[in-house]
Amino acid sequence: MLKLMNINVNINGKRILYDISFVANKGINIILGPNGSGKTTLLRAMIGMVKYEGKIIIEGEKSYIPAEFFSPKMKVIDVILAGNKKANYMYFIKRLNLEKFLDRDFSSLSSGEKKLILIAKALAEGENVIMDEPLSNLDIRNKYNIIKILKEINKTFIITSHELDVLKYADKIILLSEGRLKFEGRLDDLSEDLLSDVYKIKIKKINLQNEAYFIPSD
Repeated sequence: MLKLMNINVNINGKRILYDISFVANKGINIILGPNGSGKTTLLRAMIGMVKYEGKIIIEGEKSYIPAEFFSPKMKVIDVILAGNKKANYMYFIKRLNLEKFLDRDFSSLSSGEKKLILIAKALAEGENVIMDEPLSNLDIRNKYNIIKILKEINKTFIITSHELDVLKYADKIILLSEGRLKFEGRLDDLSEDLLSDVYKIKIKKINLQNEAYFIPSD
């Protein structure tokens, strides 16, 4: 469980986040919002990377995957093991079919391969897995595999995205706009009018096979 109470962030004299409060329970918690809405800053507050006003309560260990990351000249296995030695890394390495990369240099991998390695590492290390755009640079097969694993594991996932197609996987949605919380709740309660207002484009809600989708509409 992860709880935020009245979080405000100022960077270089500019207010980035305004009085953000919500609770993320076990399951997939999607932090949604357009570019510049404060998603990454919020995650950095959660891990103590930026100063904030307010209170953050996290029950259990946390792990973090940044959207952008440094590529050290290290073996993949050494990148993975540079953390909690008690974590079951190999379980997630095998689930993501990453065994073939273990003896390679991390810096030699593609962006998508690096992201998969860091996802496996974070899944093993944290009870609260904080992920900034984790599905970017991944192909359809790997995106589906990641979502499937997240649905199976009894952990708290906090995932940022600006893509509407991930909403159908969410147990909870937190919608940000210009540093402010606009919505906290389930997909069924999220309106197309609110999304249209936040994204400044007409968005329509459709239902296919008992699943809700939001798509841009003329």
